[in-house]
Amino acid sequence: MYVTEALMDYVEAFSQWGFLMAFLYCLASSINKENKSSVYLSAVMLCSYISSGYINLLESLYLNWALYDFITILALLILEYFKVLHRSIAFHFITFALIINAVLTLILHYDLYVLYNYEPWWYWSVYSIGVNMFDVLMFLSLVFNKNTIFKRGVTLNFKKLKNIE
Repeated sequence: MYVTEALMDYVEAFSQWGFLMAFLYCLASSINKENKSSVYLSAVMLCSYISSGYINLLESLYLNWALYDFITILALLILEYFKVLHRSIAFHFITFALIINAVLTLILHYDLYVLYNYEPWWYWSVYSIGVNMFDVLMFLSLVFNKNTIFKRGVTLNFKKLKNIE
């Protein structure tokens, strides 16, 4: 089950809406707080996802998305270096998810435009489900900013991978 071109616009709009809602939630929840890191993180993600839908830096759609993921990772690391963003669970997860999204996108670009494979196969479903799942988990991590996204089922515990806090 892969996302066709007809559904791609709706899926992209849903991702943009999710990051907008995460940004508005972070903005409203940090009004009287000194640490505005979650607001800046969600603003960078919102700007990245909205601009990638309207500004094409490259001819290829999939290379364009991968480039936006790498630019967003670079922007997050620069903001973290200058102490605008603080390292948080959401920061680490979003960086990890953007790397995974970029790699999945580059593999799909290689499959379509280098190998000229236009027959659907299992990787197209992995790409469609994986990228969209990570998008949803990214804006959920912005809202919850916890090390566990779900209590049951999938548990993303990054404290065991690296001592973050």
